Amino acid sequence: MPLNIDFVQILLHVLNFVILAGGLTLLLFKPVSKFMRERRERFEKEARENAENAAENERLKAEYEEKLANVDEEIRELKTAAEQEAAEAAKNYLESAKQRGDEMIHAAEQEAEARKSQILESAHTEISELVLSAAQKLVEDTEDEERTHALYDAFLLQEEEALRRRRKA
Repeated sequence: MPLNIDFVQILLHVLNFVILAGGLTLLLFKPVSKFMRERRERFEKEARENAENAAENERLKAEYEEKLANVDEEIRELKTAAEQEAAEAAKNYLESAKQRGDEMIHAAEQEAEARKSQILESAHTEISELVLSAAQKLVEDTEDEERTHALYDAFLLQEEEALRRRRKA
């Protein structure tokens, strides 16, 4: 053997290296590659899910903003409707109160007119009685016809004047 090289030893070393490389491949490389592949797939899956979630979040955010804008508009509409309804209710209440007041005033005026008529009727009756009694006294006291007529006319004028003053008051 030249140079003290033993080919059997080299072949055994190569065989040992192949066995060692095969064992390491089976024991280390394949599990590590499988782990790396699974890890890469998991990260890709998470990235896809994150992208989908981001898109969903953007869609939900846009939907939320749209609903929020609609809610603001609905609040404004409801507020306007409530204000109009309150104004209408107040108007109806005021009209009702005015109508009741007018009815009360009309009833009071009618009652006052009735009382006035009653008082005038009573006064007229009393005046008539007074005139009759005065006329009787005049007739009884005096026999003079001209004097009786003059006194009677003066009394009637005085009573008419008093009646006019009462009517004006």
